[in-house]
Amino acid sequence: MRRVAVLIALCLFSAAAAPAADRLMLAIGVSYLQPSDSGYREIYGDKVFAPEAWAGLRVYKGLHAFAGYGWFTKNGATPELGLEAKSTQRYFWAGFGYVGRVADMVRFKLEAGAASIGYREEAMELTVSGSRLGIRAGAGLLFLSRTLFTGLDLGYLGASDNVDGVPIKLGGFKASLCVGVRL
Repeated sequence: MRRVAVLIALCLFSAAAAPAADRLMLAIGVSYLQPSDSGYREIYGDKVFAPEAWAGLRVYKGLHAFAGYGWFTKNGATPELGLEAKSTQRYFWAGFGYVGRVADMVRFKLEAGAASIGYREEAMELTVSGSRLGIRAGAGLLFLSRTLFTGLDLGYLGASDNVDGVPIKLGGFKASLCVGVRL
C-alpha cells in the first residue's frame, strides 16, 4: 500500500507541470458503501468506508475504458452470541463508459461493467471465503484543474453467492470521492 501511495504521489507531482491530454486518468479515493445484505448489516453495521484506486483510458472521443480496485475490512459481533466476527471484501471492476462535457472545467461520466468481488468472513472459529462475478454501474462528476481533478461518483457494485445454502449479497450502493491526475 505504501509503494502505491508513493507511486501515485510521484505521478501527481510530475504531471502537475504539464498540460493535460485527457487520454489517461488515474485516481485514488474513498467510498462509502451501504451493504446490500441485511444479514451483513446486522453483524457489521450499515456503513463501510473503502479505499479505492481507478484508471480511465480514452478509447475514442468520449468513450473510455475503466478499471478499478477497492477493499475493506469490518469487525462486528454475531447477533445472538455476541462473538467476534471479521469480514473482508476486495473488488475489482472493469468496463466502459462515456465522459462528456458539462462546462469548461466540469465533466460527467457514466460507466458500466463487470465486477469480481472476493470475500472472507471469520466468525466462531470458522472461515468462509469465495469470489463471485457481478456488476458495477455508476455516474459521476469530475471537477478539473489544469492536470488534476476531483471526482464524485454514485453507483452500485454487486454480486450474489450461496454459502451453505444461504444466499448472500456482496457489495451494495456506494458513493465515492476521489482525487486524480489527467495525463
